[in-house]
Amino acid sequence: MRSPARFVSCTAVGAALLLGTTLAFAQASGCTPLGSQPVTPNVDYYQQIQPIWEQSCANCHVNHGGGPSAGLDLDLDWSWSNLFEVGSAIAPGRVMAVPGSAATSFLFEKINCGTPTVGELMPRGRLPIPAAEQALIRDWLNQGAREAPDVRLFGNGFEPVSAAAPR
Repeated sequence: MRSPARFVSCTAVGAALLLGTTLAFAQASGCTPLGSQPVTPNVDYYQQIQPIWEQSCANCHVNHGGGPSAGLDLDLDWSWSNLFEVGSAIAPGRVMAVPGSAATSFLFEKINCGTPTVGELMPRGRLPIPAAEQALIRDWLNQGAREAPDVRLFGNGFEPVSAAAPR
C-alpha cells in the first residue's frame, strides 16, 4: 500500500518537474539526535507507548466534553486508531504514524524537532519528551506502528522450520 504522504510528495515533485519549476518544502530543524539510544525490539503500544501519551500529552489531546487539540485524541480507547496511517489535521499531506518510518511520521517530527515543519514542539509549554521515550516511539514506528507487538520469533516474517514439520 502506498503511503498518502509519499504519494502527495511524489505527485508534487512530478508536477514541478513537468512544469520546470522547483519546490521549496519546509524542513524541520533542531531535531534531537537519538543515535546513542538503544533500539528496543518488539515495542508494545499499550504497555510502552500509551503511558507516554498519558504522561506527556493527555492534558491537551483528550476528548472529555470538548475538542482535543489539533483534533488528535490520545485517550487509551482511541489513540492508536487516531495515529496509524491517519493524515494530520494541521499538516496537509502528512501522515501521523507511517508504518516502518519514523523519519516520515509527522507525529515523530512533532515530538523530536524543536522547530517542526508545522506548529511547534510537543508537548507545548511542557518539558520535551525524554530522548529515551522518543527512541521508544521511533522504534515503535520503525517496527510498523503496530497496535500489538509481533510475537513471531524473528518478527520479520521468517520463522524457523519446527523439528516436527516435514522438510
